[in-house]
Amino acid sequence: MQAQEFGEKMRMAFWSALPKNLLSRIYRPPATDEEPHDVYDAAPFEADEGWSWVEAEKRLKRAYEEGGFPLWARTAMREVEAEAKVERVRRQREIDEKAFRGS
Repeated sequence: MQAQEFGEKMRMAFWSALPKNLLSRIYRPPATDEEPHDVYDAAPFEADEGWSWVEAEKRLKRAYEEGGFPLWARTAMREVEAEAKVERVRRQREIDEKAFRGS
């Protein structure tokens, strides 16, 4: 099983285990024009090599304090995506270095 396939199965298991009323709350349309941006206020970053779970935990705590579980959940998804991006960059760099040394 590849990492992407595993990730998809884990997401499906996670979402299927959540109560339907919670899912509808997470996926509801924004109540205000400002609401779509609140996750960016709670977690203002771009995924780069400086990303870490220590800082992510601080952003998650802030999101929960400011917006409860819905904002925390959206912020958590953003953190997971940022971690995956950093990991992909790291793996690609390793592959490139191996190819360069092998040349």
